[in-house]
Amino acid sequence: MSFLVVAVYASFGVFSPVRAGEPMAAAPQLADGVWRVEGPAIPGTRCGDWAVRLTNRKGHLSGVVWFRRARVPMRDLELQPDGSFSGTTRSGFTGSRFARAHKITGQFAGDTVNLTLKTGRCPPCRGTASRQAAGREPERDTATAMVRNRD
Repeated sequence: MSFLVVAVYASFGVFSPVRAGEPMAAAPQLADGVWRVEGPAIPGTRCGDWAVRLTNRKGHLSGVVWFRRARVPMRDLELQPDGSFSGTTRSGFTGSRFARAHKITGQFAGDTVNLTLKTGRCPPCRGTASRQAAGREPERDTATAMVRNRD
């Protein structure tokens, strides 16, 4: 009798994660390229200049966050089917500078990205950038320039 019950459930698709005729969510088709989002220091706080660089190469999204003299890679960076993404940075020392943990969330829409950078210490920072073609680096690395100007 239990075999009959399993057969009946299986015929209705109870054990199937995707029912017949339902399309699976496809990963977004994000063009290869680089997006650089920058933000200024917040006056009256210890929240300095920041920059986030996102790179997509052959469907692999990676990112780096810059603060003053610290450059921290993003971890757990995941692109969702709707074009949204999230990632984190670890807190710790980068050289002789301490970098706090951050959470980065955002949304791709065509060649544009909107993102938010959050930490427990500073208010959320928001920014927008347009895609630069893959393999074509900008003439001036503004995030590095920000760091050099503070030295």
